Amino acid sequence: MTKIKNKQNGYIALSSIIIIGAIVLILTLAVTAISLSEKISTLARDQATKSYFLANTCANIAISKLQADEYYAGSETINTSDGSCYIDQILGTGNNDREFITSSTNSGYTKMIKVFIDRIEPDTKIITIQEYY
Repeated sequence: MTKIKNKQNGYIALSSIIIIGAIVLILTLAVTAISLSEKISTLARDQATKSYFLANTCANIAISKLQADEYYAGSETINTSDGSCYIDQILGTGNNDREFITSSTNSGYTKMIKVFIDRIEPDTKIITIQEYY
């Protein structure tokens, strides 16, 4: 009878170890999956932010080019050390009421900036610079 009880205790101990091991494995996999998901999310946010700042850089470059030459028409790609962005056609003519959109795509994340300028000279008056969807 004691042999049978010892065998049963052995099976119970072995079963307990297997169950506890499975639980630990499941918890480890869950923590790993959450960590990987956070890394992917952070990378996506970083790429989107980089696209936004590149598009914003292009907007500033376009404003500077308009200040230097009110006939500047846009429609060009600007290459920087961080990537490239595009200045779309600049709408309007002369010193007043100009608008344009700049864009940048980085790892599949595209950001666009829309700029409205009231006047270029003597002091540039920008109405808005905003993210465009």
